[in-house]
Amino acid sequence: MPDLTVPRGSKVTLGHVEGDLEIERDVVITAEGGVLLVDERVLTEGGVVINGSLKARELHARDSDLEVRGDLTVQGDVRVSDAGLKISGSLTAESVDVDRDLDVGHDVTVEALDVGGRAEIKGNLKSGSIDVGGSLEVQGMVEGDEIDVGGSVRITEQVRCESIDVGGSVRVGGGKITRKIDVGGSFASTGPLDFEEIDVGGSVQLEGDSSGKRIDVGGVVRVKGNLKFEEIDVGGTIEIEGNGDGSEVDIGGLLTVKENLTLSDGLEVGGKCTIGGALTAESVEVGGWIEAEEIKASEVEVGGSTRTVKGVRASSITIGDGGRVKGPLIGDRISLGERSEAEAIYGKDVTLEERCRAESIQAVDIRIESGSRIRGEVLYSGSLHAEEGVSFGIEPKKVASLPTVPT
Repeated sequence: MPDLTVPRGSKVTLGHVEGDLEIERDVVITAEGGVLLVDERVLTEGGVVINGSLKARELHARDSDLEVRGDLTVQGDVRVSDAGLKISGSLTAESVDVDRDLDVGHDVTVEALDVGGRAEIKGNLKSGSIDVGGSLEVQGMVEGDEIDVGGSVRITEQVRCESIDVGGSVRVGGGKITRKIDVGGSFASTGPLDFEEIDVGGSVQLEGDSSGKRIDVGGVVRVKGNLKFEEIDVGGTIEIEGNGDGSEVDIGGLLTVKENLTLSDGLEVGGKCTIGGALTAESVEVGGWIEAEEIKASEVEVGGSTRTVKGVRASSITIGDGGRVKGPLIGDRISLGERSEAEAIYGKDVTLEERCRAESIQAVDIRIESGSRIRGEVLYSGSLHAEEGVSFGIEPKKVASLPTVPT
């Protein structure tokens, strides 16, 4: 059969068209044997329903929605202008370009997907590039190169792609993104996620053990599992329910890690920092207060209070004015700002500024400014300089060698 035209408003049964199939408006076609095979192009003016599956070389529809009640298989391109496309089965094509909404009942396999409105796929999606102007919802897995969506993205199962760029919110079931996740609103993963970079303006939630290189978030980050990373920069708060293992962390507000936090570089927190286990880092700088089972670093600087069980161990320890320290301080150079309070101090060079309080001090050289009080034992092996107005609960004692620092 050569080219065939189906007149407007017709109801026909077709099985095989050797040439082009042109379908005018408001037509219902029943596929003979369940499959309509068109050797060349299918051209529709919209408002067309095909009862059964459709196979063709190309498909071009316009002006009104096209519905295929079966599978749609196209060797080349699918182009739907000023209309939407609804498929109850699966969609296979080289490229799909739909101006309005796309609704597919099962899997989609294409090289490029471009939808102007909403795309809803009730199966798996496999595509090179994915570009959706509105929202994208996939109830299966997604595999592709780039995902670019103007609105929101919901992927029930895992996603494997190079990048995600979304203006609104994203929710995925875990997976692997080899390059960047760039989201204007919120990002959530309900399963383990392997990523290169997360850049989100609002909030991030990761469930399961996840790993990546860089996290840059303006608001809140919550991780329900362990997290491996290189760099974290969060303007608000971050909570990790497991272990954190990475290079450096910079938090504007609050940091909470339920277990251990291990960093090869530095930790900088503007507000409060709570570590359920041990904190290990090259440097620690906290503007507010910090709490951990133990802190180990080369340099520690805390503007407010410090609370530990096993102590702070660092080459240099600086406590800001008015700081409160619970747990021992163990280091080479230890300095307490004015009106600070500490328990046991073990160091080489220890300085207490005006009106400080301490339980005990063991150090090589000690300098204590006026108005300070040491309630317990003071042992030194080098020098002791105490200004006028310093009080000691026990007379300081110079020793040939200091006792071993507690481990």
